[in-house]
Amino acid sequence: MNFKSLLVAVGLLVAVHTYAQECVLPVSIRMDDDFTGVPVSAKNVLYKALLRMAIENGLSTESATSPFVLTVHCDVLDKSNLPGPPMQTVYNLGVTLYMADTYAQKKMSTAYFALNGVGTGEVKSYINAFNRINTKREEIKSFIENGKRAMLNYYDSQYQNIINEAKRLESIQKYEEALAMVLSVPLCSKGGPETSKYALQLYNKNLDRVNLYLLNEAKAMWTTGQDQQTALFVCTMLAKIDPDAACYAEAGALMKEIKERVQGDINFEMRQKYNDEVKLEHERIETARAVGVAYGNGQKPTTTNLMWMK
Repeated sequence: MNFKSLLVAVGLLVAVHTYAQECVLPVSIRMDDDFTGVPVSAKNVLYKALLRMAIENGLSTESATSPFVLTVHCDVLDKSNLPGPPMQTVYNLGVTLYMADTYAQKKMSTAYFALNGVGTGEVKSYINAFNRINTKREEIKSFIENGKRAMLNYYDSQYQNIINEAKRLESIQKYEEALAMVLSVPLCSKGGPETSKYALQLYNKNLDRVNLYLLNEAKAMWTTGQDQQTALFVCTMLAKIDPDAACYAEAGALMKEIKERVQGDINFEMRQKYNDEVKLEHERIETARAVGVAYGNGQKPTTTNLMWMK
C-alpha cells in the first residue's frame, strides 16, 4: 500500500470505527451459493437484510479478517399459486440464521423463523418475503446477543495468542498482516487496550518502512537531474513523509539541499507535527486500523464453504 492510498483509506474509515464508546464486534457476512438456496437476483435483498441485522445490533461488518460469519439458509416449506390475472406465486420459507467461527468450524448461535412471500413469479415472491424480515424481532435480537457473547469470550481468551502470532509476522516484516490480526481484537474486550497499544508500535514500524521507501525514491530521482522540474517532483514526494518517521530529519536535509540549489517559487516547507497529542494518537490508531483493514480486504476470499453448518 502506498502512503497516499493509506491516507485515503483513513478518510473513509474514520467515521465507521467508534469502538471506544460501545462494544462493537467484527463479523463478516457471507452468502455462499450452495448454502443459501436463494435465487441470484433475490440474494442482494437478503444480504442487505443481514447487513441491517448486524449494524442495528452492534456488529461491525468492516473487518475482513474476523473469523466470525453471519450467514443464512433458506428452505422452501410450501409453494402454491394464486389465480390471476396476473397469477401470483406464494412461497412459505423457513429461514435459519447462523453465527459461526469459521476457524474452529463451530456454530455459536442459531435462529429460525418462517416468512411468507407473494409475487408475480418465484423471484418476486422471494424478494417480497425477504423485505418482510424485521431485524428487531426478539428471536433475531436474542440470536445476535448470544453470538456476541461467544465472540467476546473468544477474544478474551485468545488475544494473547493473537498478539504472539502478530509478533511472529512482525519478525519477518509483515507489518500490514500483523496489524490486520491485532486490530481484529475489539477495544471492548479484555485484550483491547493491549492490542491497540501494540498496533501503534506496528503502525510506526510500517510508517518508517513506507516513508523510507519514499525517501529512497526521492533520492534516486534527485540524482537523475537537479533542475526545477525534477525538484518539484522530488519535493512532492518528500512532503508526504510523516514528521514522526525515523527518516524525517534526512528528508529535511535533502529538502534543504534542493532549496539551496534550485531557484523559484516552489514550496519546500515540510508538514508540521500535530500539536494535540491526544488527537494525534487517535488518528494514528485509525490509520493503523486502515492499514490492517486494507490488507484484510486484499486477502478476503470470494467465497467460503459453509456446508459444514448443515
